[in-house]
Amino acid sequence: MQNKVSKAVANIAQNRLQVTIIGNLSRKNLDQLYTEIRFCVADLRPGFGVITDLSNCSIASLSGIPTFRKISNYLITNKVGAVVRVIDRKRVVFRQLSNFTAKTKGYKADTCYSLEEAEAALSHAQKRDDLRFVLYEQAVKYSGGTLKGTGVVNDLSTGGCAINTTDELPAVLDKVSISLEFDEHDEIETVFEFKAEVIWVDRESFGVKFEDMENEQKEQLWERLLYESNTG
Repeated sequence: MQNKVSKAVANIAQNRLQVTIIGNLSRKNLDQLYTEIRFCVADLRPGFGVITDLSNCSIASLSGIPTFRKISNYLITNKVGAVVRVIDRKRVVFRQLSNFTAKTKGYKADTCYSLEEAEAALSHAQKRDDLRFVLYEQAVKYSGGTLKGTGVVNDLSTGGCAINTTDELPAVLDKVSISLEFDEHDEIETVFEFKAEVIWVDRESFGVKFEDMENEQKEQLWERLLYESNTG
């Protein structure tokens, strides 16, 4: 299925969706694309990968943002596994999209600069088996032994998270406890406590892998992440 400015194609064998946008990232363009994507996703299995090619896309219109979010949330609801975007860093739309996603809750897409690079990045991302979410300025606490600190979640999935902090950093392979508290809600979980292992450390950030998480807690976290994405 395709039109003059965009197309969405489902690769059933690879369980992937490829979206190409050419021209203006307008509301009309995205509305048409949203219809195509729904048809394509119906043929794919949960955990499907997505490559969105924006390398030939021009300046984005603010009127298209609601539909852009609707597409993102539709993919999340249908359990997309990983998303990779192809961008031309010289185009204004690259800066527009970067500014928009930096302040918006939703999935975290990897950025590439060619389709070949995107194919390799998607193969790597799908091995993680956990969609990563961006939670704007979400506070987090961590502790382990004498270590105690606070920070901001950089990205979060049902498998782990990355944390930015100016407090003392743990070391790789340290065992830590992670505590997240969201806004109150009558029907979904608000507070989450995780046991985790530190898998990488940078200058003011570190990443952890959750351990011993039961399926019920994983489902509760997924439900919370879906809610946060839809209300962001």
